[in-house]
Amino acid sequence: MVLLISLCLAFLIVRFGKTLLKKRAGLCYGIACAVSLGVVAFVYSGASQNLSGIPQILANVFLQGGLAGALFIFVMYAGAVPDKSAFRKTVMPLRGPLSILASILTLGHNIAYGKTYFVYLFTQASSLRLNVLLAAVCSLIMIAIMLPLFVTSFLRIRKKMQPKRWKKLQRLAYVFYALMFIHVLLLNTTGAREGKWTAILNIALYALLFLVYASLRLCRWAQKNGREGWMAAIQLICSALMIGGLTLIFMPVKGDGTAIQATEVIKEIYEEPDAWVDGKYKGDAIGYNGRLTVSVVVKDGKISRAVCTGNVEDEPYITNAIEGVLGAMVEKNTTNVDTVSSATTTSDALIEAVRKALDQAK
Repeated sequence: MVLLISLCLAFLIVRFGKTLLKKRAGLCYGIACAVSLGVVAFVYSGASQNLSGIPQILANVFLQGGLAGALFIFVMYAGAVPDKSAFRKTVMPLRGPLSILASILTLGHNIAYGKTYFVYLFTQASSLRLNVLLAAVCSLIMIAIMLPLFVTSFLRIRKKMQPKRWKKLQRLAYVFYALMFIHVLLLNTTGAREGKWTAILNIALYALLFLVYASLRLCRWAQKNGREGWMAAIQLICSALMIGGLTLIFMPVKGDGTAIQATEVIKEIYEEPDAWVDGKYKGDAIGYNGRLTVSVVVKDGKISRAVCTGNVEDEPYITNAIEGVLGAMVEKNTTNVDTVSSATTTSDALIEAVRKALDQAK
């Protein structure tokens, strides 16, 4: 959903903002900087924790780098579609400004979420799920590639460079695009395995977009190098990969480790004593993104307090899970509580962590 909204917004920017981008590019960059600073402030202030539903989806267009990704997609497609296409004629003159806008928005997204994921990457890497760890590493590599591309996209800088050297540097964009796709796949892996339609839709849309792009780019290369006979084979292979990939994405997941089985295990009645031994106990478990920790206080044989002391989960899911799960445990004096439907994995992890803590109090 975020990608679809972002693509629509990117289309509106190109369609109605092309004159402004050409004549007042500096103003556009200033607006992008203001948006990025707003994203950082919004996340650091904790205001993003209070979002849900439609407002959350709309905010994620900026918070999760959706618009930046959509602008990059427009830029990469402009270089792949046929020369005479209206899309290429419209977007090609705007590739530089659009790349700069996308880079500024990407930096805001990385600064906002880097305070959690990059910090954990360098201090507590073992606490992250493997897919989240790899996504964070992928982000760092993307930033390292993006920064020189970003700087050399400014016309004044480009004019000072030798054309051949500039073109050679810009080829790094292909690596950046590939890493962008891998980054999306990694971040949506857990959700897709759990059957979350938003994660499945993200993977499906990005797979579709990037395979079509690969087909267009390879066909363009074949045509340029006098290999027109290869074009049919390229299109056939990309189509087969697309159909096969989408089939796998939408195929129900079975076997060990699925969300269905995990839910069934967590919902089994946990045998609890009539009373626990008073004291303060700690427990941990792996959540949606990585390890989370809890602290549980037992007083007069009952759960008097349960708090999450550390996590790398996304908002507002962690807040909803804490309120729904830990609050219910204290109120009902039991760990046999329902999970929060919008944050199942995080809820399950909180329950598991509390049970590990209380195992010490039996």
